[in-house]
Parts: sequence; C-alpha cells; structure tokens
Amino acid sequence: MKFLEGRPCFFGEHMTRLQRAIAAAGLSVQIDVRELRERAAKLFEAEGVESGVFKIIISDVDKDTAVAMFVRNGTLPPDPEPIKAIQSEVSKASKAFTSRHKSLNYMESVLELEKAKAAGYDECVFSNENDHLTECAIANLFWIKQGVLQTPKLDCGLLDGIVRGKIIGMAHQMGLSVEEGEFGVQDLLEADEAFVTSSGNGPRSISSFTDLAGNKKSYVVELLPRLRSAFLELEQEEALKSE
Repeated sequence: MKFLEGRPCFFGEHMTRLQRAIAAAGLSVQIDVRELRERAAKLFEAEGVESGVFKIIISDVDKDTAVAMFVRNGTLPPDPEPIKAIQSEVSKASKAFTSRHKSLNYMESVLELEKAKAAGYDECVFSNENDHLTECAIANLFWIKQGVLQTPKLDCGLLDGIVRGKIIGMAHQMGLSVEEGEFGVQDLLEADEAFVTSSGNGPRSISSFTDLAGNKKSYVVELLPRLRSAFLELEQEEALKSE
C-alpha cells in the first residue's frame, strides 16, 4: 500500500479488501481499522519516512492472531518507465483463492516474473485454464482496442486491485467506453495501447508484448498520460483528506 506524507492511500478500500480475504479464507480474525491506521502512522514516524510503500500482513495460527506491518520502500518510485511484457507459460486457476486474493502464497508469480526478467522482459502476462487473460505477476492489466478500454473481468481469476477499480471509475467519468470481459492473447496483440496498474506505481505503460509463439506487438502511448495524471491527483487528494 502506498503512503504519502505519512498517510496511507485508499486505506479504506484496502481494508475492505483485506476483510473480504479474511472471510474467504475462513479465518476468525477481527481487525480494527482505526487501530491499524494509528499503527501505520506510528510506523512511518518510527522509520522516519513520509512517503513510500508499506505492507500489512494478518496471520491466524491456532486462533492466535498476529498483525505484522512494515515499510517495504521508504521512498516513492520515480515516474515509471514503460515495460516490456511476455506471455507466461503458466495458467492460473480462475477459481483459486490465490488468484483472487492477495496473500503471501504467490511463489508462482514470483518465479514467472524472475523468468521473464531473465529473458529481458519486465513483466509476464498470465491466462487462466480457459485461455482467458487474467493479470500480470504484480499488476492488473489494461489495454485500449478501437477506442475501448478493456480489462479482464474478476471472474477470470485475478486480484480486485484498488488502482484497477479507480482507473475503471475514472475512465467512465471521462466518457470512455470500458469493457470488463473474457479476452484472449489475440486481443492484446490487436490493441493500440496497453498498461498495467499497481498500488506502488499506479498506471504504467506497456511498450511491447510478446506471446508464446514469438508474436510481438508494440504500443503507442496516448490515453495513459491523461489517466495517470488524473489518478495521481486523486491519490494525493484521498491520502491528504484521510484521518
């Protein structure tokens, strides 16, 4: 989760998603959102950092609940460079808990991301058992095809990203057509523009995508600067008005 000037960004949305994951996992854990916010503020002060990225981890072993919180990065990343993405050979299970919720069990994504980086890429793109696109290793996936902003629907098996939701909402407000659906690799190869979203970096452009057959598509950058600017403004406003 990103924080600005000592205040978490979209904290309420992150806590709502965390509570959904706790319920889906069948854990008998009660979290105090206000207490977690106060702990976060004390953490930032103790670490001597004002902006960056931090994590909250909830565990429940033998009904003994533990909450861990730590700063992952004590500085904000610069404006991110466009990334090169490649299709992963691994298929994600659309109904799996690990595909739909953020947990510590993401070794598969880590390994595939490292494989992609070793091959000269920055990210990998997953499909599910039905060959429908899902997401990237550490980000949600968007593209623009014939003027329509498209992204895999949640039922395909992907994380309900906070930034993903914000981008969809902002696109609607801007009068853009948005389609959440079941898409294949060919849709991404036929897109005009593509980008990923994550809490740490926000929206980030994809410069090119290569599928398993070696087909490569390079993308233009047209809409993303407008979306990114609007998102960063919203992110700042939401963080600074939070209590």
